[in-house]
Amino acid sequence: MYRYLAGRLKQLGYHQYDLESILGIKAPAVSCRFTGRVPWTIDEMYKLLEVCQAPPEDLHIYFPKGGNQ
Repeated sequence: MYRYLAGRLKQLGYHQYDLESILGIKAPAVSCRFTGRVPWTIDEMYKLLEVCQAPPEDLHIYFPKGGNQ
């Protein structure tokens, strides 16, 4: 899930463990969000858009409904 987000983060050199400090959550919580077991918060989504250097209007690309792309 969230393949576009994961791909962009990888392109920028980020790993899931980097998101722990960026988002202030533990690695298992990051993993649960990427797999869709736990929804992203709006604050987390906008923070990751900043990290990905993406404009807010791209929110639907990085975080599609249901995480499917």
